[in-house]
Amino acid sequence: MAISKIQLGVSAVLLAGTGAAAGVLFADRVPAAASPVPAIVAGPAAFAPATGPAASLADMVEAVGPSVVQIQVKPDAGRMQQMAYGDQEQFGGGFGGQLPGGLEDRLRDLFGNALRERGSNPFGNEAPQQRGPQPRGPEHAGALGSGFIVDASGVVVTNNHVVGNATTVTVQLSDGREFQGIVLGRDPQTDLAVIRIEGAKNTSFTPVSWGDSDRTRVGDSVFAVGSPFGLGNTVTAGIVSARGREIGAGPYDDFLQVDAAINSGNSGGPLFDARGRVVGVNTAIFSPSGGNVGIGFAIPAHMAQQVAQQIVANGKVSRGRIGVALQPVTPEIANSLGIEEAKGALIAQVDPSGSAARSGLRQGDIVRSFGGKPVNDTRDLARLVAELKSGTSVPVGIVRAGKAMSLDVTIGGEVAGPVIG
Repeated sequence: MAISKIQLGVSAVLLAGTGAAAGVLFADRVPAAASPVPAIVAGPAAFAPATGPAASLADMVEAVGPSVVQIQVKPDAGRMQQMAYGDQEQFGGGFGGQLPGGLEDRLRDLFGNALRERGSNPFGNEAPQQRGPQPRGPEHAGALGSGFIVDASGVVVTNNHVVGNATTVTVQLSDGREFQGIVLGRDPQTDLAVIRIEGAKNTSFTPVSWGDSDRTRVGDSVFAVGSPFGLGNTVTAGIVSARGREIGAGPYDDFLQVDAAINSGNSGGPLFDARGRVVGVNTAIFSPSGGNVGIGFAIPAHMAQQVAQQIVANGKVSRGRIGVALQPVTPEIANSLGIEEAKGALIAQVDPSGSAARSGLRQGDIVRSFGGKPVNDTRDLARLVAELKSGTSVPVGIVRAGKAMSLDVTIGGEVAGPVIG
């Protein structure tokens, strides 16, 4: 269940208060004339702690720096007029209109809008304050984001909400050189976009190396490079705080949560692992106050890489479908079906003409694995199906009438309507 911003804020206050009170209570419990206390003997360490000074990231940052770019977007005239006059519907809660529905209710967008009145606190808990017409001059007629080069020919990955419906995109390299860029394609469902740098004949760009985000662990060191508030080549470091976060952005949510300081303008920038490989695309933050509070979200690299490859090859993203509508397995449903664990994806509807029906899947089946990978919820299944090409056959582990069984299902093409899986 998603936790609202207010709930998180209250929890933080309560925890802070409890910690302070606990400290006082512990001190008060120490008797004035205490009897001897038995020594506490620590057990063996679970791992050998690192010794010596922490390794510097300087060499690695220097190596990846040329691959990170700043993106300046000039909106079309109609959209810019809405921006300049503070259209609240367009920017609901301080978020750009290109974000998937629902995200603005829980997160703060990283993408800074240079047209906003700086004093209006667009990232506060409430919707932006209406300040009346605030037209801007040409120097403010744009917005900044980040991106990174993935091919020596000048292919750049960023967020979809950074480029939006832009008519002009300017890509600035770390050395200050600027080039025009064209948008090759966008994928709103994952909030990713791909740009190609134009007018750079005889120029070889420095691409990043992709890392394996599937092997990224909680506690791994990471660092972000981008242009927060337009400050190019800014580096911040932290760790992976959690994996598989669902933030309400879409059916394929699978975010890495990090505590590296990321702010407005970091959107679309890379998240590197300790070896300088991209493991994520910085996309959103949770921020009840408007600034960084150490809760950021990055699209995992395996998803970004797949989307980018399809956009470069086809100009769009095609996803596999099997023709089912899904429902979460609640404890009540699990109990009624005689299942011990409330996990998996319940098939609520089967498209009679879809590949699921042809493969023998039925309404009421609970999918527990897909292609050898576990399915804990509907989000897992939607993502696993979408990643496969049409025509691929995979084993699907299901529970039917309380009995475990396996079927082979062939992935179909995209379908319209409410059937999403």
